[in-house]
Amino acid sequence: MHLLPTIQRIEAHADVVVERAIGDGAFGSGELRAACATYSDYPIDLVSPLAQPQDAEVAKSAFHIDLDACTATCPQGQTVAGRPGPEEDGQPTFQFTFPRAGCEACALFERCVRSKKTGRTVRTGAFEAYLQAARARQQTQAFKRLYRLRPAIERKQAELVEHGLRDTRYLGERKRQLQQLWTGAAVNLKRLFTLAQARGVDLGATLSRLAWRPAGVMTV
Repeated sequence: MHLLPTIQRIEAHADVVVERAIGDGAFGSGELRAACATYSDYPIDLVSPLAQPQDAEVAKSAFHIDLDACTATCPQGQTVAGRPGPEEDGQPTFQFTFPRAGCEACALFERCVRSKKTGRTVRTGAFEAYLQAARARQQTQAFKRLYRLRPAIERKQAELVEHGLRDTRYLGERKRQLQQLWTGAAVNLKRLFTLAQARGVDLGATLSRLAWRPAGVMTV
């Protein structure tokens, strides 16, 4: 849950409003998704993938769980009603247990059922609705386009570290922060020069046109 304190520091320091956060699967918990959805006066769009199961055909994600009707349907079409489980974080949970006889007749039985007495059991957590929504979104092209931004950001962070972002030469918070700011400026300039060269832009001429001149002063 360290993401939200980080966002709060960024908003306070930079005077911005964070509308979206892109992270790897470590940020994909239902609890964090719920916290982002109810953050302050506005939600934060958390773009984070859910882990892919080893055997997707019999994984929990292959079961259709209707939270409103409190039913679960297995990949082979068998439907059962759920019963309440223990509360988590003050939220209800449910347990769905499929009849043993029906499971034994299924071709997926050996891969799906671990119990020696009952059929397959599926449990929901306190934040199941958020995980369901995230799983469905992860299949969309819009999600995939957004998540492609993350590797570029990770590479830029790695470049900052290479230039000493973590290991400053100075002692004291203010001096360390100053070096970090200069490091960021240097990396930004490198990016600017690279883009200008790739696009054939004359930076000198461009900057001269943008140079600030006091009112009433003419240069020759």
